[in-house]
Amino acid sequence: MQITVRTFITNSLVLLQFAAAYSTCAAQEPEIIVEVDRQQLYEGESITYRITLNHVENPTPPKLNGFDSFRVESLGEQALNSRQITIINGRRSEITRRGRQYDYRLTPISSGQFSIPAPSAVVNGQTLTGREILLKVIAAVDQDIVLLEMKASRASVYPMQPFTISLNIAIRQLPDPLSDRSPLSVQPNDPVKLSVPWLDDNQVPKDLAPAIPWQEVMNPLISRSKGNRGSSDGMQVNNIGSQSAFSIFSRGTMVFLPPSVRTTRTNADGDQVQYVEYTLQREFVPQTTGVFSFGPVTMKGMFGTELADGRLDGDQIYAVAKAATVVARDAPLESRPTSFSGGIGVFDVTASLTPVSASVGDPMTLSLRVHGEGTLADIRPPDISSIPEVSQYFKTYDATEATHGNVREFTYSLRPLTTDSQEFPAIPVSYFDVDSEDYVTVRTVAIPITIEAARQLAVSDIVSQQVNNSNGRLEVSDAGIFANHTSLQTLRASEVSIGRWLALWSGMLAAYGVAAIGIIRYQQVHSDPLEKRRRTAKSRAAESLKRAQQYRDSAKKECLDAMNVAVTGLIADFSRVSEAGMTSHDAAMRLQAVGADTSLQDRTTGFLDRCDAARYGATEKGTSELLDECRLLVGDLGRELEKRC
Repeated sequence: MQITVRTFITNSLVLLQFAAAYSTCAAQEPEIIVEVDRQQLYEGESITYRITLNHVENPTPPKLNGFDSFRVESLGEQALNSRQITIINGRRSEITRRGRQYDYRLTPISSGQFSIPAPSAVVNGQTLTGREILLKVIAAVDQDIVLLEMKASRASVYPMQPFTISLNIAIRQLPDPLSDRSPLSVQPNDPVKLSVPWLDDNQVPKDLAPAIPWQEVMNPLISRSKGNRGSSDGMQVNNIGSQSAFSIFSRGTMVFLPPSVRTTRTNADGDQVQYVEYTLQREFVPQTTGVFSFGPVTMKGMFGTELADGRLDGDQIYAVAKAATVVARDAPLESRPTSFSGGIGVFDVTASLTPVSASVGDPMTLSLRVHGEGTLADIRPPDISSIPEVSQYFKTYDATEATHGNVREFTYSLRPLTTDSQEFPAIPVSYFDVDSEDYVTVRTVAIPITIEAARQLAVSDIVSQQVNNSNGRLEVSDAGIFANHTSLQTLRASEVSIGRWLALWSGMLAAYGVAAIGIIRYQQVHSDPLEKRRRTAKSRAAESLKRAQQYRDSAKKECLDAMNVAVTGLIADFSRVSEAGMTSHDAAMRLQAVGADTSLQDRTTGFLDRCDAARYGATEKGTSELLDECRLLVGDLGRELEKRC
């Protein structure tokens, strides 16, 4: 069989096209790409850990299992759709990335050799696994040239009680005859580098408010003095001015010089050593209860240590200050008054009542306003029914609540029971004052009122719509009905109308038909299992929340699972789909399909992702905080879905 050259070329081109198509399809398979910015670091430093879900449409966040040796902080995520072509020595290579990129900050909690576990993600029902990465964490060497110490002004505080974190940097004095010079002014090339996480607002723990912005802390410390060979006297902090995109300062390395004093310390050998000590500090105010961690702080650079042949020699030093922890605890149970509102801070309370004149049983509205500074959102409506002066004279109903700026307002409906009350009594509201560390009770002013007896309706006030007598009033006779009739003709039987009876029977038959159709429809609807799920959706979610509350302190995984079921089950029941395996992305798609509010979609996916992260230790949120968030989310979802579905 003879093959022509033309046929051979044609077949070869077909094969090449098939091979190219096959390689392209293979390259488009979903994959997990794992990257780090470095694989060796000092104890206390952090690395950037990046996970890319490539060739994936609308992925869910990856799972980080076994990351117990690291403090994990999410740095955000972004969509990817890029294509990079490079040609090296005539060889062309192409890298296409289409999917989503997730960035994290990993901080090892100790030194040594580590293996960063492989992340995983479920894509189209298939579990993808990334790669492990080896990491070397170098411990700081014991030395007495640079000593770092971090401490808090208070180890334990209450919410809204300010405290200060201080960093003390002790650098050994230069040898004579250079002892009068600053030890930070002799670095010939790069300045000493200091990393202080709590001076970076992006790394300040959530629910912790700095008293002033970091820029106002650092701006007065900009060094303008010069040291050896014209170099600046000072230290570089958090790469401000060189790599900090949010810096207010000019580009280029910024050097800072904190206040300093000269001190003497005793070293391990019992010798007296002279140091120059620098101090950095910042004040914070916790907004809620919790445990807040600061640090660790690191410093590295070249420091002058000895003078040889008139020349100053130095050592490369890496120093670490261990993390400091502050606990923000709840107001004490001891001596807590029954009128405690849940507020911590300083507050005042006012009340108004409308109307102030009413009859027994008439509706009245009481507005109670709590205003001030502190944990305003935590303040609960006072139980005014427990106040004897209120419950004795008024029937009260549950309050509605709203927040306007720094005012928390509660609105009660009530009805007077008797005429004996001449004023609405003062309402006590207690809060915890962090300055005095004691409970304070404030009261509203009593409101004068006038309560009259309920009006009785007299017979003479009843007016007939149609009367024959001249005075326009009904006549009352003790003699009976017949006493009001003067002729038997008024009591004669009415004539029977066939038309009326036919209309009546036709109406009855039509009503029967409508009722029968309604009953059949009711049976069909209530026998439909999907409709039954929709009707019981909110009660099922409430049962899941109750189960999560039971497991809150004893079984973290079961608590998180119950919260997940409360949210996904509610969405699935209203959407009439299976809740098994529903992801945060699936939940968002269902909410989008019914036209739910966009912010509610984002809240739902964010909460489900945080639950998933908490299950694997990738978030600092506790189950109690997540449970409070879940209750609010389930309530808002129930109302939205009931309206949309």
